[in-house]
Amino acid sequence: MIGKMSYKLFGKIVSPYADYFDALNLQLKQARMKYKVEEYISMLLLFSMISFAVVIMVGSFYITLTTTAAFYSYTLSIILSFVAAGGVFFLGYFYPTMQAKGMQNKIDKTLPFTAIYMATAVASDINPGELFKIVSMKGGEIGKECERIYRDVHMLGMDVSTAITKSANRTPSAKFAELLWGMLSVINMGGNLEEYLTGKSKEFMNEYRRSLEDYSKQISFYTEIYITLVIVGTLFFIVLSSIMSPLVGGDILMIQTFLVFFFIPLISTGFIVLLKSLSPTEA
Repeated sequence: MIGKMSYKLFGKIVSPYADYFDALNLQLKQARMKYKVEEYISMLLLFSMISFAVVIMVGSFYITLTTTAAFYSYTLSIILSFVAAGGVFFLGYFYPTMQAKGMQNKIDKTLPFTAIYMATAVASDINPGELFKIVSMKGGEIGKECERIYRDVHMLGMDVSTAITKSANRTPSAKFAELLWGMLSVINMGGNLEEYLTGKSKEFMNEYRRSLEDYSKQISFYTEIYITLVIVGTLFFIVLSSIMSPLVGGDILMIQTFLVFFFIPLISTGFIVLLKSLSPTEA
């Protein structure tokens, strides 16, 4: 709805330059965002103009109340409005890329197990179209990709080769695309699909084991840094400040309270988020 309304407002301006946004068009497809590139750019322009208008009104009012120089207040509010509008535009422009990157990570983390599942399913002599239906029932990002392949075949009337080609071109994961291209080659040449999937599952599982080993080394490294700098460092500062406080004077209790109740929990949360982002597992 918003996309169509935005396109009506800015479509004539954006359409002549649509060819310059081929990369964005690909990212929109990979992120499964159902917008044409012209509609999406028009939406960004609309939201940028809205943010510009809001910031310039609020900024002018607030800055005028806090300063006596009206000229500088309006100039500063205009500058802030341009910054806000530019920030909204560029944040929206790169949002599909971030979305596609997140989907890629989820696909890559589950791909070894999905390849094993596919190899096991193919061993029961099911056709490739039904294979994607079975995989789609497992859910997850790969399940959604396989569901789209099954939909293209059984609802839109595509042949399996065309549906696989379409999915391989739009998936954000290079590894999953490699698997699909290999399956397509085997299907077209009449090869042994079970043998191919078994080989790829072993390859992906070996990569997964190596990533687990690297992850365990990273955990050890970051844990040593965390214990040394955060835990031991904070305790050392608290003890040292408690000893030195009567000598130099001043109230150190506020700093100690901040370290214990705010600094350590904040750093610990960041540490957990870091380890979770580095994890090769889906969870």
